[in-house]
Amino acid sequence: MSAITILGLILFVLMLIFGGKKGLISYLTLFLNFIILVISIVFIIFGAPIYLVTLIFCIAIAACNLFVLNSYNIKTRAAFYATILTTLLLIIAIYCSVAVGHLQGFTIEQQDETYIFSMNIGVDMVKFMVFTVILAVIAAVIDLAITISSPIYELYDTNPHLTQSELFHSGMRVGREILATSANTIYLAYFGGQLTLFFWFFNLKYSFGHIINSKIFAQEFVTILLGGIAVAISIPITAWLTSWLIVKEQRSTKTTYNDK
Repeated sequence: MSAITILGLILFVLMLIFGGKKGLISYLTLFLNFIILVISIVFIIFGAPIYLVTLIFCIAIAACNLFVLNSYNIKTRAAFYATILTTLLLIIAIYCSVAVGHLQGFTIEQQDETYIFSMNIGVDMVKFMVFTVILAVIAAVIDLAITISSPIYELYDTNPHLTQSELFHSGMRVGREILATSANTIYLAYFGGQLTLFFWFFNLKYSFGHIINSKIFAQEFVTILLGGIAVAISIPITAWLTSWLIVKEQRSTKTTYNDK
């Protein structure tokens, strides 16, 4: 039995013990996310519009991780809408960053390893870089969105007399508390993944200026910055959408009750 299989079984057992039925669903969702990703990549390989695939991918991933795990309610709807809106705004920022910085495509280090193969893979690398960055940050956006929408709804459930403005400001306070940790998660995850490469740079006597100006470093660092931007702008979007949906449903319920 391989180490991957053993670790997978350990994860399954722990999620089942501590999460019960929801833990089991969460574990199965991991495979569903992988299937969605593979299908998206296959569509890109066969020439489907990358931006359209990116949008559908985001919708599918957000729906899978929100509605499947947390059911369909105000909290998940608000988090879903916030995730999609943040993604749409982020696509514009990513495209500008990649196009202006010329960050798309293979780096010199990657070309040294694959020089015997053709670099013309038939994919628009600027658009594919957009898809790659979205893939890297969407999980953090989904996590932050549901983390903000849930306490806002619970707060309203405890005190239904709160106004939309009060609910919004409560959500903003929650968002400020977790903004730093969410940004650090993206930061540490990406630098941790590239740590071996940095050791290689130092062993080859690369100067610090050479490292920070290398394309492969710039790609990772820009992804970290864009992830932080996505997390930051998702806070007010989620807080406003959640408070708006709660107040809207409250008014709708009152209107229906008065009509009866």
